[in-house]
Amino acid sequence: MKRSAIWFNNLSLYKKILTIFLLAMVAICITFSVSIKILTVRYNEELYRTNANSLNHVTTYLESEMLMIQSISDGMIGDQVIQDNLAFLAENPYSNRRSLARRDIYQQLYSYIYRSSYIKSINIILADGTNICMGSSDEILKFNLRELDGTLSSLKGKATWASGMEPGEDTVCARQILKLKYLSLRKLAGLYITVDMEGMIEDGLKNAGSLAENSNFILMSGQKRIYPAAPFHDEYCMEIIAGNEQKENAYLISTLDGKKEFIISGHVPYVGWDYIYFRDYDPLFYRIRLVSLQILIFTTCIIFTTAVCVSLVLRHIFRHLDYLIEKIQRFGSGESPACKVKCYDYESRQDEIGQLHRSFDEMTHSVKVLRDENYDKQLLVRDSTIKMLQQQINPHFLYNTLDTINWMAQKYGADDISVMVRSLGNLFRASIAGQKDIIPLAEELEVLDNYIRIQEIRFKDRLHFDLETPENIAHIFIPKLCIQPLVENALKHAMEDTDEMCTIRVIIQEMGKDYQIRVANTGSRFEPDLLWKIEHKEIRPQGSGVGLVNINSRLKLLYGDQYGLNFYNENGMAVVMLSIPKEQEV
Repeated sequence: MKRSAIWFNNLSLYKKILTIFLLAMVAICITFSVSIKILTVRYNEELYRTNANSLNHVTTYLESEMLMIQSISDGMIGDQVIQDNLAFLAENPYSNRRSLARRDIYQQLYSYIYRSSYIKSINIILADGTNICMGSSDEILKFNLRELDGTLSSLKGKATWASGMEPGEDTVCARQILKLKYLSLRKLAGLYITVDMEGMIEDGLKNAGSLAENSNFILMSGQKRIYPAAPFHDEYCMEIIAGNEQKENAYLISTLDGKKEFIISGHVPYVGWDYIYFRDYDPLFYRIRLVSLQILIFTTCIIFTTAVCVSLVLRHIFRHLDYLIEKIQRFGSGESPACKVKCYDYESRQDEIGQLHRSFDEMTHSVKVLRDENYDKQLLVRDSTIKMLQQQINPHFLYNTLDTINWMAQKYGADDISVMVRSLGNLFRASIAGQKDIIPLAEELEVLDNYIRIQEIRFKDRLHFDLETPENIAHIFIPKLCIQPLVENALKHAMEDTDEMCTIRVIIQEMGKDYQIRVANTGSRFEPDLLWKIEHKEIRPQGSGVGLVNINSRLKLLYGDQYGLNFYNENGMAVVMLSIPKEQEV
């Protein structure tokens, strides 16, 4: 579940809405399928009720016709002509009038055989085994008369219905004819009325409506098939009869020989027989299946068309959101949006998308204004900071120089004073002349040369100065007054408190993408993290300590935080190094 939620959260808004829509369509399809299933079940139940009612009419028809035939047999038993002639035949086995008695019985049967269209023959079998038959005498041969006689003896004149020795189209209504005179009830003969059961069933099905179409009607007595003559899934019929113990009508749908059959089983109470009705299910279900298929096709087309339309509408809507995302991304990278995004006018749109675009455009305009104002302010702050740093350096140096001239004038009164004054004038002019922050290296070295002349006059042979530069320095530009203060700092710490000789070296080298300027001196050492301690006032600077902080700040303002001063000790010398990027060459 958690993975599914993460997957769904990572989808775009367009895909989320489309996924929800498709899930809704799937739910509709499932609902439709369940509805079709319920409709099919209800249709089957209604079909069962309709056919069961029709079959009840069939069984009622069969029972009524069989009762009619039984009542016909009742009439024959009580017929006085038949009674008298049968009694005469039974009591006079050798009389010459026997043939006349048989003729009278035969003529009397003639009036009974046409009382029902389903009576095929009437057989009266006498005690001596002879048969008086109205109709075809062969019909009676289909039945087991010996077994029937045993059954009739126990019934004492009651009627019974029996099937033939083999399943077929005929059944027989059998009973004994007993002597009614003086209620002696002596057996006179056996009465067997063969009945056209096939015709009776067919007429019953026809009268019930469409039951006869594409159907099979099976009539069974226990596990024995009575009708029809041709077998029809006898084993399956026996299973149905065995499972229908309560003798109540039931239905089921089963596939037999590759065909679906709608099956109804029931009971004929009058004779105790069971029936099984098979009907081809496909024609019955054809209409509902056709309607279901039509509805399915129509629903699928509607869903597909709706999905396509919704997809197109969503793409049209979210295209403008994509434009907004593109505008945001391009604004973040500093690029201008594409023409199709830039040229679309959202001023007239009053929906949420138009409001978002207008709000973003207003925000970007405000950001640009603030950015430009901030940039201008940074430039002003940087310029004012550089000017301030320069002003901090110049008065300080001028004070030291004047102090030195005063000292020399008091001590000597020699011509060196003129040299110092001249050099001082050059330094003073270099510090206050021009407004440029970046100057050629040659001008910075000229300032350094004037400063060294003054210090060499001051310290005489105690100062040894070396300068190493590339052959061509015309293309190198550096920040104004960034080397001289470093040399001044070296002299302060190396010579003012000692009489030892001091060597100061200024080395300018090309290193990869930068020019490195190193100022090294003997006679002093740098503490670890010197600049950090000066900035955080853990060390109180002497002399030009403020100058070191100012030079470091200027380098970072001009070139970035990766540039600045670096202090270390190497080969007995204190070294301060700064780098100038080549990109600043003019």
